[in-house]
Amino acid sequence: GACGAWGVLAAALFDWGTGVDFFNGWNGWSCVANDEGTGCRKGAFGEALAANILEVIMVLVWTGGMSALIFVPLRVAGLLRADEETQVQGMDNAKHSPNKAYSFEQATNVTGVPLK
Repeated sequence: GACGAWGVLAAALFDWGTGVDFFNGWNGWSCVANDEGTGCRKGAFGEALAANILEVIMVLVWTGGMSALIFVPLRVAGLLRADEETQVQGMDNAKHSPNKAYSFEQATNVTGVPLK
């Protein structure tokens, strides 16, 4: 969710290495090298930040699309809501009665034998 997106963005935003316009990424303490391999590549920070923003957007698109493939047909089929009578009565009363999980009227042991 939002924490994962922040983690992806923070990885680029707080990549404090050689300088502002440079990027360390997976290289540890050394910066991303330029094409000649003689120094740090300028503009790498902006490219890395753009790549991380694109990653967050693509994850949102992917999860939204996959969720829509499941939930839109379920909504169209009317399977995402309880029927009107069950909603009025309440799901606990309609589907989970008697309230075995909340019944404190008679204490029993693990085998179900009433305790005296």
